[in-house]
Amino acid sequence: MPDLISQISRHLRTVADVQNIALEAGLQPLVQSVQKWQTLRMHATHQALLNDPLHAPALQFFVEQIYGPQNFSQRDADIIRVVPKMHKYMPNKALSSLASALRLQALSFELDYAVAIKFVEQATSEFIVIDRQSYAQAYLAGDNLSLRQEQIALLNTLGINLREAVAVKGVTMMLALSKHPAKVKGLFTLHQFLQNGFKAFKKIPNSELFMQNIVTKEQCLASLLFAPQGENPLPYVPSIEMTLET
Repeated sequence: MPDLISQISRHLRTVADVQNIALEAGLQPLVQSVQKWQTLRMHATHQALLNDPLHAPALQFFVEQIYGPQNFSQRDADIIRVVPKMHKYMPNKALSSLASALRLQALSFELDYAVAIKFVEQATSEFIVIDRQSYAQAYLAGDNLSLRQEQIALLNTLGINLREAVAVKGVTMMLALSKHPAKVKGLFTLHQFLQNGFKAFKKIPNSELFMQNIVTKEQCLASLLFAPQGENPLPYVPSIEMTLET
């Protein structure tokens, strides 16, 4: 249990540190644009799951609340405030899920920042267009296949932890009953994050097959992107245009 608590604290510090670096460099808007484009890409890659009412909530949870550009500062502040006492409020399986989610988010933000840096280095003007071609170039320029593979492995680990957590007897009821106390204690944002993940995963008929579907496609995309002289495997999605801050 203490190890899980220390992991959660470490992952939160990592996210905060990289966000501060991005802010100081004036690249936070570009990082968010990268994340927005990635959200569109993942929706397109996993369109079949998105069209399935049983799988869509879980896919949306992963894409929007782990990889997306939302501001999680309130949730993270909630977590920091209660980290020392978390073991009193949450079962071990739930803490494992939270630790996995935060580790994945921390690494994802680091990789997003790395892509944003490559966009700046490759830019020929202050105007940047994020599309499948420019994203692939920035992605490859990072030369970090091992970290990309780790990111996908962490996604799979999060899926396993969520599957085990929702199987714990009474965990869903516990989250439902704790909604009001969490709001009173100022922990509503954290509670909502956890409940969204658990409720979404609870609906999936076969969560192992669901995760296998996602992980296999993400691994295939990464392998094709890093393949020498390979074709661009990214789907065609709307481009995002922005002007760099000066």
